[in-house]
Amino acid sequence: MTIEKKQILTVKNIRNINIENMMQSVLRNKDINRSMLAKENSISLMTVKHIVDDLLESKILIEKDSDGVGVGRKPKVLEIAPHYGNIVCLNLTSKDEISFLVYDIYGKLLEEQSITLEEGRTYKEALEAVVNKVKKKLESISTVTVGIAVFVPSAYDANLDLVNYDLIPDFKELHMKLFFEQKFEIKNILILHDVFAAARAEYDSSFPKEESQFYFYCGYGVGGFFIHKDEPVTGAENMAGEVGKMLVSMKGGSSSNEILEDVVSVSAVKQILKKHGMEMRFSELLERYREGDRQAVQILDPVLNTVDRVLYNLLWVYNPSRVVIDSCKEEYSSIITEHFQKFMEKMKNDAIPIHVQITEAQHKEYQTMKGSFYMVRSAWIEEIAEGLRSVGDQ
Repeated sequence: MTIEKKQILTVKNIRNINIENMMQSVLRNKDINRSMLAKENSISLMTVKHIVDDLLESKILIEKDSDGVGVGRKPKVLEIAPHYGNIVCLNLTSKDEISFLVYDIYGKLLEEQSITLEEGRTYKEALEAVVNKVKKKLESISTVTVGIAVFVPSAYDANLDLVNYDLIPDFKELHMKLFFEQKFEIKNILILHDVFAAARAEYDSSFPKEESQFYFYCGYGVGGFFIHKDEPVTGAENMAGEVGKMLVSMKGGSSSNEILEDVVSVSAVKQILKKHGMEMRFSELLERYREGDRQAVQILDPVLNTVDRVLYNLLWVYNPSRVVIDSCKEEYSSIITEHFQKFMEKMKNDAIPIHVQITEAQHKEYQTMKGSFYMVRSAWIEEIAEGLRSVGDQ
């Protein structure tokens, strides 16, 4: 469990908080003025003056006449300087393709592409080629790149700057953050486990915000992530949540061990279909399961029962107030969610019943990447707050 840390406030970090809050206010409202900043952030006009003056001098903000219609002198409003900025989100969670999105500083999508990786190239060679395409695209965008979010399919060790390479072997010696810092020549690079990014997006979008949430993902990979009182629980080596590696079968020797990912993932189910000599698409299996087709039920029910038992056991470990279920195949997440809800309904008469809200994920892939955009933008704002030279009057 995480330990809540109480921040010791100093003149410096109070000022940083004020800078960050004011920058967020300007990003939300392009017609905001100094008086509105003071009121919205509950600070004095003098504090606003010191901070705004520093931001103007640093050419981060501009101040101009309002475009609003009216009689008399137009008030001065504040905006982010026009050369700021864009943010790139790269998705490296597939062995077969790499996708990227480019947003402007306000969150408007400027570009999106998915690039299928060529056979015969190593993953790193393919990644180099994609990065060159991204850089070429950025040359046609007039603003500077202020940050990059990189989605990876497994745990990331920030101290070693390495990603767990179980899904993509070429990650083994690839120092991910250093690679992108050198390619784009900026420091604001966030390497994000895709499951964490998705879990964070789901947690932040819940209203009212849940006390705790366990996010379960079952696609081509299987993972999970627990957030308690707004704090992500990552574990001693950032491996917490790697539920796909849980043993679900031990038939005698270590060679017989089966992990969850090899039993319930989309790839695992496709292998079951192949083993049974059934030439049908995964989507067709789900459709036939919905219709109650006997063969589809025989194949999928054992898979769903395994998911039920794993999630039930995780409830006893984490005791979350909400479980969110997600997949790259929307219909699969719907079926898993409904099956687990029915399972929990059967278990409600236990001596010690567990009460939990069970929902399907709200956000899809690109919306989750949009969530990471806000994380990168906030990191950029924190850099600005840390870099402003004067302390000012609080």
